[in-house]
Amino acid sequence: MFMTIYLDRLISFLIFIGFSFFLIVPKGGGVILAILFLSIIGLFLNRNTKKDIEKWEKLFLIGYIVYFLIVLFSNFISHGDLRDIDTASRFILVIPIYLYLRKSNVNHKSIEYGALLFCIMLGINFILPYFHVVEQFFQFSKDLGIISLYGALIGVGSLFILSKNNSLSYNFIILFGALLGISASILAGGRGSWIAAFLTTIIFFFLNPLRWSKFEKSLFFYFIIIFSLMGYLIPETGVKHRIDQGLEDILMYDENRLSETGAGQALGSVGARLEMWRSALYIFKQNPIFGVGEGNFKEKNTELINKGLINSKTIEFLHPHSEYLSTLVEQGLVGLCALLFLFLNPLIKCYKELKLEPRNPNSNVLLVFTASLILHFLFYSFTNGVFDHQNTTLFFAAYVVIGMGLFSSIKDKF
Repeated sequence: MFMTIYLDRLISFLIFIGFSFFLIVPKGGGVILAILFLSIIGLFLNRNTKKDIEKWEKLFLIGYIVYFLIVLFSNFISHGDLRDIDTASRFILVIPIYLYLRKSNVNHKSIEYGALLFCIMLGINFILPYFHVVEQFFQFSKDLGIISLYGALIGVGSLFILSKNNSLSYNFIILFGALLGISASILAGGRGSWIAAFLTTIIFFFLNPLRWSKFEKSLFFYFIIIFSLMGYLIPETGVKHRIDQGLEDILMYDENRLSETGAGQALGSVGARLEMWRSALYIFKQNPIFGVGEGNFKEKNTELINKGLINSKTIEFLHPHSEYLSTLVEQGLVGLCALLFLFLNPLIKCYKELKLEPRNPNSNVLLVFTASLILHFLFYSFTNGVFDHQNTTLFFAAYVVIGMGLFSSIKDKF
C-alpha cells in the first residue's frame, strides 16, 4: 500500500506533464513509456485488488485489440514488413495503463491541470512572437498540423469544463487557457483542425455536458461568433488567407482535371488531397475486403500514375491523407469497420454518461476531455492520416486510455 501511494503520485505527475511533453519533445512518447512501465509495476503490486471489468470496458479494450489484429492480418496476407505494424502496436502497448488506472488512486485532476498547462504554454509560444517579445520557444516546421490539432482538441475540451462548481478565479484560468490553446491552433494554420474544432464545438454546445443555463449558452454562442470573426478578419491569424488558398486550390484542380494536359499540372495542398483520394478509391475497388496491406499506397499509386490515371505530382506521398481512405486502401472494409468501432465505441459511452443526470462533476470533466479527443481525431481523419504516424497514434491511444481509465476509477467513488 505504501509503495502504491507514491506510485500513484508519480503517475499523476506524469499525466500532468504529459500533454506538455508532446509539445516540448518532438516525438513525446517518453512520458507514455514511463507511465506504461509504472502501470505494469502497479498491476503487480495490486494483483490482489479485484475490480470486475464491466461490459463497456471489455468492448473498449476489444476495440484496441481488434484494430491491431486486423492491421497485423492485412500485413501478413500482403507479405509486408513487420516494421509496418509498429504504429498500430501502440494500441496494444497502452492497454496495461488502462488496466492499472481503473483500480488505482491516481489523481483524476492531473489530466485537467495538464491540459490547462499545455494550452497556456502553447498559446504563449505562438502569441508572444507577434508582439516581438521573444522568438518561439518551440519550433514545429514539420508538425504544424499536428500541433494545431492538439491545441484545438485540448482548447475546446478545456472550454467545456467551465462550471458553476468551480470558483470564479478558476473559471477565469480555464477560459484563459482554453482561448490560448484555440488561438495557437488558429495561428498554427491547420485547416483540418479548424474544421474538427468547429464541429466538435457544435456537438458539445448541444450536448451541454456541464448543464449550462440558456443565458450561459447564449453568451457562449455570441462569444464564439465574435471570436471566429476576429480570427477570420485579423490578417495576422492567416485564417482568411488559408481559406482563400484552399478555395483557389479547388478551382485550380477542377480546371486541370478538365484540361487535356492536366495530368502533369501542379497541385495545391487541397488539389493533391483530392487527387490522392481518387487514387485511393481506385485501389480500394481492386482490393475491397482486406486491402493491399500497411504502407503499400505509394506502390499502388505509382502504378496508377504510370497508367496515366492519376496526376504524377502525387508520387511522393506515402498515404492518401485521409485516415478513412488509408484504412480502406490498406485494410479494406474490414479495417474501416474496426476503425469506426475504435472511434465510436468509447464516444458512445462518453455520450451516454454525459446525458445522465450529473452525479460527479469530476467524472464529467474526464468524459469531456476524452470525447473532445475522439471527436477531433474523428473529424480530422477525413483530411489527414492520423494513424499513419507514431506520434498521433500514441497520443490518441494513450490519452483515450488515460481518460477512460481515470473515469472508471472514480465513477463509483462519489
